[in-house]
Amino acid sequence: MVKTESIDTTVQEVTNVLIAAADLSIPKSSSHSFKHYKPWWNADCQTAYKNQRKLWGIFRRYPTTENLLAFKKAKANARRVRRRSQRQSWIRYVSSLTSSTSSKQLWKKVKAANGIYREFSFPILQTSNSVFSSPEEIANILGETFQSVSSAASYNSRFLEIKRRAERTPINFSTRSFFPYNCNFTMTELKKALIQAHNTSPGPDGITYTMLRHLHPNSLANILFYSTEFGRSIAFPPAGGKPL
Repeated sequence: MVKTESIDTTVQEVTNVLIAAADLSIPKSSSHSFKHYKPWWNADCQTAYKNQRKLWGIFRRYPTTENLLAFKKAKANARRVRRRSQRQSWIRYVSSLTSSTSSKQLWKKVKAANGIYREFSFPILQTSNSVFSSPEEIANILGETFQSVSSAASYNSRFLEIKRRAERTPINFSTRSFFPYNCNFTMTELKKALIQAHNTSPGPDGITYTMLRHLHPNSLANILFYSTEFGRSIAFPPAGGKPL
Protein backbone atom coordinates (compact mmCIF):
# COMPACT_ATOMS: atom_id res chain seq x y z
CA MET A 1 0.00 0.00 0.00
CA VAL A 2 1.14 3.54 -0.73
CA LYS A 3 1.22 5.80 2.29
CA THR A 4 -0.54 9.12 2.02
CA GLU A 5 2.54 11.14 2.94
CA SER A 6 4.57 9.47 0.18
CA ILE A 7 2.11 10.21 -2.62
CA ASP A 8 3.48 13.68 -3.32
CA THR A 9 7.03 12.36 -3.47
CA THR A 10 6.09 9.48 -5.77
CA VAL A 11 4.14 11.67 -8.18
CA GLN A 12 6.89 14.29 -8.24
CA GLU A 13 9.57 11.69 -8.98
CA VAL A 14 7.56 10.19 -11.85
CA THR A 15 6.83 13.66 -13.21
CA ASN A 16 10.50 14.68 -13.04
CA VAL A 17 11.58 11.56 -14.94
CA LEU A 18 9.00 12.11 -17.69
CA ILE A 19 9.86 15.80 -18.08
CA ALA A 20 13.60 15.05 -18.15
CA ALA A 21 13.10 12.41 -20.85
CA ALA A 22 10.92 14.79 -22.85
CA ASP A 23 13.53 17.57 -22.64
CA LEU A 24 16.15 15.22 -24.07
CA SER A 25 14.08 13.81 -26.93
CA ILE A 26 11.35 16.30 -27.85
CA PRO A 27 12.46 19.57 -29.48
CA LYS A 28 10.82 22.73 -28.25
CA SER A 29 9.65 25.63 -30.32
CA SER A 30 11.86 28.68 -30.49
CA SER A 31 11.27 31.49 -28.03
CA HIS A 32 12.24 34.09 -30.63
CA SER A 33 9.43 36.28 -31.86
CA PHE A 34 8.27 35.93 -35.42
CA LYS A 35 9.41 38.37 -38.03
CA HIS A 36 7.06 41.14 -38.97
CA TYR A 37 4.89 40.60 -41.99
CA LYS A 38 6.13 42.43 -45.09
CA PRO A 39 3.16 44.03 -46.86
CA TRP A 40 5.17 44.50 -50.05
CA TRP A 41 6.16 40.83 -50.36
CA ASN A 42 4.30 39.22 -53.27
CA ALA A 43 4.50 36.26 -55.64
CA ASP A 44 7.18 37.92 -57.79
CA CYS A 45 9.41 38.42 -54.75
CA GLN A 46 8.88 34.81 -53.73
CA THR A 47 9.73 33.49 -57.19
CA ALA A 48 12.88 35.62 -57.47
CA TYR A 49 14.01 34.59 -53.99
CA LYS A 50 13.48 30.89 -54.72
CA ASN A 51 15.51 31.19 -57.92
CA GLN A 52 18.28 32.93 -55.98
CA ARG A 53 18.35 30.16 -53.37
CA LYS A 54 18.33 27.51 -56.09
CA LEU A 55 21.34 28.99 -57.90
CA TRP A 56 23.12 29.49 -54.59
CA GLY A 57 22.72 25.78 -53.88
CA ILE A 58 24.11 24.92 -57.31
CA PHE A 59 27.11 27.20 -56.78
CA ARG A 60 27.81 25.68 -53.36
CA ARG A 61 27.90 22.20 -54.84
CA TYR A 62 29.71 23.17 -58.03
CA PRO A 63 31.77 26.35 -57.37
CA THR A 64 32.54 27.34 -60.94
CA THR A 65 32.79 30.83 -62.44
CA GLU A 66 29.72 30.22 -64.58
CA ASN A 67 27.63 29.21 -61.58
CA LEU A 68 28.91 32.19 -59.58
CA LEU A 69 27.85 34.62 -62.31
CA ALA A 70 24.44 32.96 -62.55
CA PHE A 71 23.96 33.29 -58.80
CA LYS A 72 24.99 36.96 -58.79
CA LYS A 73 22.55 37.71 -61.60
CA ALA A 74 19.74 35.97 -59.72
CA LYS A 75 20.64 37.85 -56.54
CA ALA A 76 20.63 41.19 -58.36
CA ASN A 77 17.31 40.35 -60.00
CA ALA A 78 15.76 39.40 -56.65
CA ARG A 79 16.98 42.68 -55.15
CA ARG A 80 15.54 44.61 -58.09
CA VAL A 81 12.17 42.85 -57.78
CA ARG A 82 12.02 43.56 -54.03
CA ARG A 83 12.81 47.23 -54.51
CA ARG A 84 10.19 47.58 -57.23
CA SER A 85 7.61 45.89 -55.03
CA GLN A 86 8.53 48.11 -52.07
CA ARG A 87 8.23 51.23 -54.21
CA GLN A 88 4.83 50.21 -55.59
CA SER A 89 3.59 49.30 -52.12
CA TRP A 90 4.69 52.68 -50.77
CA ILE A 91 2.94 54.50 -53.61
CA ARG A 92 -0.29 52.63 -52.91
CA TYR A 93 0.03 53.41 -49.21
CA VAL A 94 0.59 57.14 -49.72
CA SER A 95 -2.24 57.31 -52.26
CA SER A 96 -4.64 55.82 -49.72
CA LEU A 97 -4.08 58.74 -47.32
CA THR A 98 -6.47 61.63 -47.81
CA SER A 99 -7.62 64.64 -45.83
CA SER A 100 -10.62 62.63 -44.62
CA THR A 101 -8.51 59.82 -43.15
CA SER A 102 -9.02 59.64 -39.39
CA SER A 103 -6.13 59.36 -36.96
CA LYS A 104 -7.23 55.84 -36.07
CA GLN A 105 -7.13 54.73 -39.69
CA LEU A 106 -3.83 56.53 -40.18
CA TRP A 107 -2.10 54.70 -37.35
CA LYS A 108 -3.62 51.44 -38.51
CA LYS A 109 -2.11 51.98 -41.95
CA VAL A 110 1.24 52.98 -40.42
CA LYS A 111 1.35 49.76 -38.41
CA ALA A 112 0.32 47.72 -41.44
CA ALA A 113 3.07 49.34 -43.50
CA ASN A 114 5.60 48.34 -40.83
CA GLY A 115 4.27 44.78 -40.68
CA ILE A 116 2.92 45.13 -37.15
CA TYR A 117 -0.05 42.91 -36.46
CA ARG A 118 -3.25 44.32 -35.09
CA GLU A 119 -3.47 44.29 -31.32
CA PHE A 120 -5.57 41.56 -29.77
CA SER A 121 -8.99 42.78 -28.77
CA PHE A 122 -11.12 40.73 -26.43
CA PRO A 123 -14.12 39.37 -28.34
CA ILE A 124 -17.63 40.53 -27.64
CA LEU A 125 -20.24 37.90 -26.86
CA GLN A 126 -23.75 38.64 -28.02
CA THR A 127 -26.76 36.66 -26.82
CA SER A 128 -30.37 36.93 -27.88
CA ASN A 129 -31.01 40.05 -25.81
CA SER A 130 -27.69 41.26 -24.37
CA VAL A 131 -24.10 42.06 -25.29
CA PHE A 132 -21.21 41.14 -22.98
CA SER A 133 -17.66 42.47 -23.30
CA SER A 134 -15.87 41.96 -19.97
CA PRO A 135 -13.94 38.69 -19.52
CA GLU A 136 -15.84 37.86 -16.32
CA GLU A 137 -19.25 38.28 -17.96
CA ILE A 138 -18.23 36.22 -20.98
CA ALA A 139 -16.83 33.47 -18.74
CA ASN A 140 -20.06 33.36 -16.73
CA ILE A 141 -22.22 33.15 -19.85
CA LEU A 142 -20.09 30.35 -21.30
CA GLY A 143 -20.17 28.50 -17.97
CA GLU A 144 -23.95 28.76 -17.77
CA THR A 145 -24.26 27.50 -21.34
CA PHE A 146 -22.02 24.50 -20.70
CA GLN A 147 -23.92 23.78 -17.48
CA SER A 148 -27.28 23.81 -19.24
CA VAL A 149 -26.02 21.51 -21.99
CA SER A 150 -24.59 19.07 -19.43
CA SER A 151 -27.57 19.17 -17.07
CA ALA A 152 -30.05 16.35 -16.63
CA ALA A 153 -32.64 18.36 -18.55
CA SER A 154 -30.76 17.53 -21.75
CA TYR A 155 -31.12 13.75 -21.26
CA ASN A 156 -34.02 11.69 -22.53
CA SER A 157 -36.45 10.03 -20.14
CA ARG A 158 -35.11 6.51 -20.68
CA PHE A 159 -31.57 7.53 -19.78
CA LEU A 160 -32.80 9.48 -16.74
CA GLU A 161 -34.58 6.38 -15.44
CA ILE A 162 -31.40 4.31 -15.82
CA LYS A 163 -29.42 7.09 -14.13
CA ARG A 164 -31.79 7.31 -11.15
CA ARG A 165 -31.82 3.53 -10.74
CA ALA A 166 -28.02 3.36 -10.79
CA GLU A 167 -27.66 6.23 -8.33
CA ARG A 168 -29.93 4.48 -5.82
CA THR A 169 -27.45 1.60 -5.62
CA PRO A 170 -25.06 2.21 -2.67
CA ILE A 171 -21.34 2.16 -3.42
CA ASN A 172 -18.98 0.44 -1.00
CA PHE A 173 -15.25 0.69 -1.66
CA SER A 174 -14.31 -1.29 1.45
CA THR A 175 -16.17 -4.51 0.72
CA ARG A 176 -14.37 -7.59 -0.57
CA SER A 177 -17.27 -8.44 -2.84
CA PHE A 178 -16.62 -8.38 -6.55
CA PHE A 179 -17.88 -5.13 -8.04
CA PRO A 180 -16.60 -3.54 -11.27
CA TYR A 181 -15.73 -0.28 -9.51
CA ASN A 182 -13.57 -2.17 -6.99
CA CYS A 183 -11.47 -3.94 -9.62
CA ASN A 184 -7.95 -2.82 -10.40
CA PHE A 185 -7.21 -0.98 -13.60
CA THR A 186 -5.74 -3.18 -16.29
CA MET A 187 -3.12 -2.34 -18.89
CA THR A 188 -5.74 -2.77 -21.60
CA GLU A 189 -7.98 -0.18 -19.96
CA LEU A 190 -5.09 2.24 -19.55
CA LYS A 191 -4.02 1.93 -23.19
CA LYS A 192 -7.61 2.29 -24.36
CA ALA A 193 -8.03 5.45 -22.28
CA LEU A 194 -4.83 6.93 -23.72
CA ILE A 195 -5.92 6.13 -27.28
CA GLN A 196 -9.33 7.72 -26.78
CA ALA A 197 -7.94 10.81 -25.02
CA HIS A 198 -7.68 13.92 -27.16
CA ASN A 199 -4.42 15.84 -27.54
CA THR A 200 -5.38 18.61 -25.16
CA SER A 201 -3.03 21.11 -23.55
CA PRO A 202 -0.98 19.71 -20.66
CA GLY A 203 -1.75 20.53 -17.06
CA PRO A 204 0.56 22.17 -14.52
CA ASP A 205 2.96 19.20 -14.66
CA GLY A 206 3.57 19.71 -18.40
CA ILE A 207 2.89 16.05 -19.29
CA THR A 208 0.77 15.42 -22.38
CA TYR A 209 -1.18 12.34 -23.44
CA THR A 210 1.15 11.96 -26.41
CA MET A 211 4.11 11.58 -24.06
CA LEU A 212 2.28 8.84 -22.14
CA ARG A 213 1.33 7.03 -25.35
CA HIS A 214 4.98 6.79 -26.38
CA LEU A 215 6.25 5.52 -23.05
CA HIS A 216 8.13 2.24 -22.82
CA PRO A 217 5.84 -0.61 -21.70
CA ASN A 218 7.80 -0.94 -18.44
CA SER A 219 7.32 2.76 -17.65
CA LEU A 220 3.63 2.54 -18.45
CA ALA A 221 3.36 -0.51 -16.19
CA ASN A 222 4.94 1.48 -13.34
CA ILE A 223 2.42 4.29 -13.78
CA LEU A 224 -0.39 1.74 -13.76
CA PHE A 225 1.03 0.21 -10.57
CA TYR A 226 1.13 3.56 -8.77
CA SER A 227 -2.37 4.44 -9.94
CA THR A 228 -3.67 1.13 -8.63
CA GLU A 229 -1.95 1.63 -5.28
CA PHE A 230 -3.41 5.12 -4.97
CA GLY A 231 -6.86 3.69 -5.64
CA ARG A 232 -6.44 0.96 -3.05
CA SER A 233 -5.34 3.50 -0.46
CA ILE A 234 -8.27 5.78 -1.38
CA ALA A 235 -5.71 8.57 -1.45
CA PHE A 236 -4.84 10.72 -4.39
CA PRO A 237 -2.13 13.30 -5.00
CA PRO A 238 -3.25 16.87 -4.22
CA ALA A 239 -2.34 17.89 -7.77
CA GLY A 240 -5.21 15.75 -9.01
CA GLY A 241 -7.69 18.16 -7.46
CA LYS A 242 -6.29 21.29 -9.04
CA PRO A 243 -8.39 22.87 -11.78
CA LEU A 244 -6.73 23.25 -15.15
